[in-house]
Amino acid sequence: DQYSKIAPQIRSSIKSGSLTVTWSEDGSSFDYVQDKKLYRYTVKTKTVKEVGDAPTTERRFPPRPARGRQSDFVNSPDGKWKAYTKERNMFISEANGANSVAITTDGNEPNQLKYGIATWVYGEELGQNTAMWWSPDSKKIAFYKFDEKNAKKFYVLLNQLKLQDSLEIEAYPKVGAANLPVDLMVYDLETKKTTPLDLRDGKPYHDGDLGTYIYDVDWTPDSKEVLYHSTNRKQDIMEYRAADPATGKSRTVVREEWLASYTENSPEIRVLKDGKRFIWASERSGFNNYYLYDLSGKLITALTKHPFEVSRIVKVDEKEGTLYYLARSGDNHMKLQLHRV
Repeated sequence: DQYSKIAPQIRSSIKSGSLTVTWSEDGSSFDYVQDKKLYRYTVKTKTVKEVGDAPTTERRFPPRPARGRQSDFVNSPDGKWKAYTKERNMFISEANGANSVAITTDGNEPNQLKYGIATWVYGEELGQNTAMWWSPDSKKIAFYKFDEKNAKKFYVLLNQLKLQDSLEIEAYPKVGAANLPVDLMVYDLETKKTTPLDLRDGKPYHDGDLGTYIYDVDWTPDSKEVLYHSTNRKQDIMEYRAADPATGKSRTVVREEWLASYTENSPEIRVLKDGKRFIWASERSGFNNYYLYDLSGKLITALTKHPFEVSRIVKVDEKEGTLYYLARSGDNHMKLQLHRV
């Protein structure tokens, strides 16, 4: 009883002194928000002045979903549309919910098909908290399709301390059971056409092969291709792939193999300003290093060749052609140091 009373007060019981700052282009000052006001600190004079109310940012995405779940709607980048899932089907509407149109109709309980939402395994094991993805130009929406008909059900009794409890039923493959077939679809708002992507080079879904898991879905900055990661059940082969949303044809951009154990599911990636080149982290040498690729799949160069682990990118200065990053190059592996290449 005491915990239930105090828990909602914990977050508001302290006032943090931390600040997030935004520097000016010339580096002479920076802005920060405090007590819902915007302030500017000038470095040369060491003075602070209030410059207005704190800016408000429009929330285009719903709050982070519950553990193992995905957001059930997402607004388009231009703010005009909303894509959402309801009763196992995908819908498109105006941002305010008007003029809703079903873009799938065969999702239902009897056939155990569902669209725009993932299974528990994707949310819990792969960190996938999204299940639908707008193209940057707001003209297309990619979304999941799952077939749960061969999965056994898992039953969870909820709200056991309340007057009325509730039952949640989940299609959940336990250890050793078959994974659920997954597909990616793309709906074009202009043509009203839904296209399935070829995720497995024309082959049907087979649990265990490459394409067992499809995750980390995104778009190229020019909206011309859908990007995704594909891995097998053992997770010792992973491919970074690109698909044409109009034809569904897919190609491999980067392939990683580490058959002795496993590959990293979600390597660090940083797309450069031209939208065509990207920095990719890989453990292919036995140590995590950075590589520069083109979206065509061409390896431009290895940026680092360390006998120790790179940790994360700090900054990419494209004008200077310089990458700043942290790496575990100290006298023990916990000691991170700043590097430049």
